[in-house]
Amino acid sequence: MKAPDEVTDKSAAAHVAGWLTKHWGWVLVGWIVLTVSLKTVAPNWDDIAADGDLAFLPPSVPSAVGRKAMEEAFPGTSTRSQLVVVLANESEQLSSGDLALGLDLSRRLHWLAGKNAWREIQENSELLMPRPMLQQAGTIPESAPSQRESVLGEILEANLSQVIEIEKSLGRFYANKELNRPFQYLPESFQIRGELYQLLGDQEASAFDFEMAKLVEEQIAEQAELKPIVQEEWSYSVRDTWSWRNSFLGHKLGSRSKRARLISIQLNSEVTAVRNIELVNKLEALIAQLREDYASVTSKDLAVEISGSAAVGADMLRAAQNGVQKTEIVTIVLVLGILIFVYRSPLLVLIPLVSIGVSLLVAESVIALLARDPSDPTSFGIGVFTTTRIFVVVLLFGAGTDFCLFLIARCRELLSAAHPAAEQPADQVAKAWCSVHKALIASALTTIVGLLMMWFSSFEKFQFSGPIIAICLFITLLVCLSFTPALLAALGRAAYWPQNRTRVESISHESNSGASSGLINGYWAKLATLVVRRPQICLFSTMLVIAVPAWYGFVCMSRVTYDLSEELSSTAPSRRGTKLIANHFEIQDSSPISILVTRPNAFADDTELQQSCTRLAGALYTAGVSSVRSLTDPLGDYPPGKKIGLFDSDGWRKRMHRIAREKYISATEGFEQRVAKFDVLLEENPFSIAATLKLAELQTLLDEEVQSENSPWHRAVYSVSGTTVGITDLRSVTQADQRRIQILVTLGVWFVLIFMLRHFVLSTYLILTVLFSYFATLGVTYFLFSNVYHEAYSGLDWKVPIFLFVILVAVGQDYNVYLVTRIFEESKSQPLRSAVRLAVQRTGGIITSCGFVMAGTFIAMTSPAILLWLDPWLPSYWVDDQIPVLRGLTELGFALAFGVLLDTLLVRSILVPSFVVLWSKASSDVEATGKP
Repeated sequence: MKAPDEVTDKSAAAHVAGWLTKHWGWVLVGWIVLTVSLKTVAPNWDDIAADGDLAFLPPSVPSAVGRKAMEEAFPGTSTRSQLVVVLANESEQLSSGDLALGLDLSRRLHWLAGKNAWREIQENSELLMPRPMLQQAGTIPESAPSQRESVLGEILEANLSQVIEIEKSLGRFYANKELNRPFQYLPESFQIRGELYQLLGDQEASAFDFEMAKLVEEQIAEQAELKPIVQEEWSYSVRDTWSWRNSFLGHKLGSRSKRARLISIQLNSEVTAVRNIELVNKLEALIAQLREDYASVTSKDLAVEISGSAAVGADMLRAAQNGVQKTEIVTIVLVLGILIFVYRSPLLVLIPLVSIGVSLLVAESVIALLARDPSDPTSFGIGVFTTTRIFVVVLLFGAGTDFCLFLIARCRELLSAAHPAAEQPADQVAKAWCSVHKALIASALTTIVGLLMMWFSSFEKFQFSGPIIAICLFITLLVCLSFTPALLAALGRAAYWPQNRTRVESISHESNSGASSGLINGYWAKLATLVVRRPQICLFSTMLVIAVPAWYGFVCMSRVTYDLSEELSSTAPSRRGTKLIANHFEIQDSSPISILVTRPNAFADDTELQQSCTRLAGALYTAGVSSVRSLTDPLGDYPPGKKIGLFDSDGWRKRMHRIAREKYISATEGFEQRVAKFDVLLEENPFSIAATLKLAELQTLLDEEVQSENSPWHRAVYSVSGTTVGITDLRSVTQADQRRIQILVTLGVWFVLIFMLRHFVLSTYLILTVLFSYFATLGVTYFLFSNVYHEAYSGLDWKVPIFLFVILVAVGQDYNVYLVTRIFEESKSQPLRSAVRLAVQRTGGIITSCGFVMAGTFIAMTSPAILLWLDPWLPSYWVDDQIPVLRGLTELGFALAFGVLLDTLLVRSILVPSFVVLWSKASSDVEATGKP
């Protein structure tokens, strides 16, 4: 086997290296000025980072089409997420004190909703409605205002009325109980409601409320004011509040339960909006304060938890932020520890850290300048996500340290081999740069090209994350090929203190970076000799060891979960709340499949519209559907066959309450009496495959309905939205992306290897070995976590297989390229077998050190989970068990670390050199005999 031709001209490389080491001052100053300038003008990463999953699907998927259609028919009226507060006692029924705490909490949340509606009306004069607002149930005015105008006023009136009614109950409770503080009223609720009635022309009701506001103010004049929980920006997302006292929804929220009550907070913010974190934090603080205030009258087993889609989103964001912070800290500590062990020279430890610090600051600033506005996904720029920073940090620290290690190791080897009198550090740095720059470029290029292939994904998180990491890695390569050698040249011999005079005999060259013991040197010498002498045994025995987990990984590759709630650790507050709600209520109640059906022409009258809705709702009641909510049955209490009895106290709820009108009647111009909305509640988990299959069944039914000439919905257009629809789209899009990206990444890295190494067979073999280790890693990861979580484990997080594939296939080639290029270099002066033996021996220590550095940065991604697991044995201030951990991040961190170690210790050390020996022998035999 012959070494590849030179890719770059030697004189050009020597000229660049000489300029970098001679003008090191200009290089260092240039990078420092660039770093400071970019950091000054670039926005903060947190300000340009978005998160979530469903919001970044292609606009053509059913869930996105459904959301758009829903917004057109019901503009500004539908909530985007919700929080649910549950009060429950598992051992006994709720006491009067427990209920008082819940009432006080709901009072404040009703106040937030009312105050926000009032503020919006005041800020938008067109929303001041010149008509009576309270209508007879079930009637629609001939000249209705826009849906948004009507709903805002009704939200304001309903929530303030709830505040007033609750205060009457709490006032009586305080009068009968000895509490450590007087009850504090909210007189402003009367005042605002009075102003509303005045605007609506109801002077009598307005005068009454103004008088009541004065009386309440006089009664509490000498009391301390209520804590200003309602005047902060965190409350602006609260759009409406429903509690068990709501006459329309109360029975759904626990009014008939003796052990549990619910408060549902409807929000304007998206599920994964960053401001939800502050909202949840403030709500938790409010609950804690109320528990303290009512401690003397509440039962000891009272549980108060927060759940709902916004709580899950906030927990995921908190977990991501926690993961970023802990990963950065642990990564720095691990890299620092490994460098100290490898070098034992203070300045040699600082050189990689400073280089990586510069590259990280520059890379983050460049990405921030290229980022789009996170609040407007259609704006120009690239999408940046919270979790992307984790990959940027670990890969930059891992790859950057590797680049520096190889350059510094070659510098030490050249300095050690030189005669003491002839030692010129700057010249040796230049020579080292010339000898390793091609290997560094080749290894970086495989990773960069592999990551860039993710641009061809349909899912934006994949589409942008790959190129972002690739750009950051390219900047790191530039830093390590310019800033690092300039820093080495500037420090000279001082960089190697206290071993700056160590000779090659004591350092043992590159095999251990000047720090490993003779025992380690002996290990690599023996392994290199064994691989060269017994290549067949080494190759096939190693493949046999890897084959079993690789087969298992291939089998388990499709066993992934898209359940967002499962991604959070069991300590997540939202998961505790979800579990508590599930013990008392239907957990799927808040995750319906929403169907919007739009006719080309309007119905003749309301009666025809209602009859058609009843007919279609009845058809949607198929096996697996628990209830269907619609215009004629807004709470889904009356499935086909269930009639309203003579003494049925719930029958009135089939009429048009304010909440029902908001959800099922579109007052938008052009949609009147053409649109019908249905909320289908399934018996299955909305994240499950079973729910996806049920969705497909419902879509088939709707297709038949709109195609039937006998149906009142003939030629209508329908759309679907909701959690199940979004998860179904996410599964479909990401699985298609995974298949596409796996092919593109494999081909991209393969072409890079062929271009850099100029050997077709060897490049193909290197690709196959990494694919082999990928499947083995997948198998080991699935086996480990399935045994950790047992029956609670439904599969790997859906992001693990694709990110593991891209990073492992791309990064895993680094060490193969380092080894193969060294074999080519050694083969210029000696037989190939000797070249293989020397290359394995001399690069064993340094490549293994690099592998452990990279694995260490990846294992840092699991640090939040490890710290949580060690919580019982750690100081309390080390771990906050209220902050959740992302299971997917833990799985991916372990898988990447294991995969890198597998590549480092088995693939690069045994499979690659043994194949090179066998291939060269086969090639020699062919040349000698002239036959294959």
